[in-house]
Amino acid sequence: SSKKCTSLYAAASDKETFFSERTMCDNDFIAGTDFDWATKKTTFTTDWNIYCKNEAKLSTISGVYFFGGIFGLLCSTGIFDRIGRKKGALLGSAITTLATVASAVAPNYEALLVFRIMSGFGLMINYTGSYCWIIEFAPTNLRNIASGFYPMGWSISSLMLALLGYLIDKWQHIYLAAAGICAFSTIMFIVNPLPESPRFHLVRGEEKEAKKCLLSFFRATGNRFSFEGVNLIYEKRVQNYFKQVSDFKRYPAMLKRTLLCMLCWFFVSIIGFAYTFGWSKIGSNLYTSYLLGALGGSIGNVSSIPACKLLGRKGATIFFFGGIAVFNFIAMVHVQFSESWTLEYVASLLGSISGSAAFAMVYLYTGELSPTSHRGMIMCLSSSSARVGSFLGPYVSLLYGVSDRRVPLALFAGPGRNGQSALIPLL
Repeated sequence: SSKKCTSLYAAASDKETFFSERTMCDNDFIAGTDFDWATKKTTFTTDWNIYCKNEAKLSTISGVYFFGGIFGLLCSTGIFDRIGRKKGALLGSAITTLATVASAVAPNYEALLVFRIMSGFGLMINYTGSYCWIIEFAPTNLRNIASGFYPMGWSISSLMLALLGYLIDKWQHIYLAAAGICAFSTIMFIVNPLPESPRFHLVRGEEKEAKKCLLSFFRATGNRFSFEGVNLIYEKRVQNYFKQVSDFKRYPAMLKRTLLCMLCWFFVSIIGFAYTFGWSKIGSNLYTSYLLGALGGSIGNVSSIPACKLLGRKGATIFFFGGIAVFNFIAMVHVQFSESWTLEYVASLLGSISGSAAFAMVYLYTGELSPTSHRGMIMCLSSSSARVGSFLGPYVSLLYGVSDRRVPLALFAGPGRNGQSALIPLL
């Protein structure tokens, strides 16, 4: 150990407290000189010495991902209305795969930021395009189920990433493994027999193409059908971004709904990603916390299905936003159940479940409030608002290290109450 480390240890009254993050940070210890990393796993922290005063860089690595997502969503409006939902989602998946491979060979922190922006750019195009594609095929009575199970892909991927992080020691290899999963997803888009959304073609006035899509869908489901003597009734619309934006002036009710939906997406995302990047501060074991958080996300997505059927779209969404507020207020009370379990931990898990369910409901509610001709744009605007919340979420969790733990919990609870207020004026 260094002379600085030896002298401070000799002067320390509490030897156990000496071996803590606070001692390392308060005395400007330098990795490799004053201390060595005990972990066998290589991370951004160990490779590029991101710790203590530089810890905010870790949140920036997470946050710029969603910054790229905003650009992807702003571009995806034009992509979805020109090449379709399925092809747009496929394009986003391919971009994400390439950017993830590039991240595995990033030579420095700055290069990784660029590749993370590219990954977010592609992922948001893929995720939103896939949802529009699926929900436009689902009949009204099945949209609740489709919307409830769709976000489970996010929760399952979180479980897979937690497992990869536990099993793989090098962060570069984790990126390569994630790239393999992205490549598999891209291939699934190519081989998937589900055709392009016929609604997309009808809005563009392409009746012949819409009929081909429907016939392809019937063949994929094993049904026989003929359009002989059948005429489709539809209204052709001009599909471009500027025309759609100008329609907000023509339809003020649509503008009001869109703005309120954007607020809901912002609130549910800031709480969701504050949890995602804050489990290391809340729980005692990193991998267990992320595992339970991902499992809670799956429970939340599934629970939105019966809640929606019982309370309706609006009622269920308000209920789950209320759960976010209530459970985070409960988490402020300090109760120690055991060495690993506290009331804060349990209540945070329940709040995370409520957040996941609210996310699924907001997706469904926004999609059904949006007309087909403007659905791509409104979903992208709402998701762009969510990406702002996603960017801010990781920084909220940093407050655990510089303030009383009730401060971040109060900030976690606030979006739940605000989300309820934004939902009340909606239909």
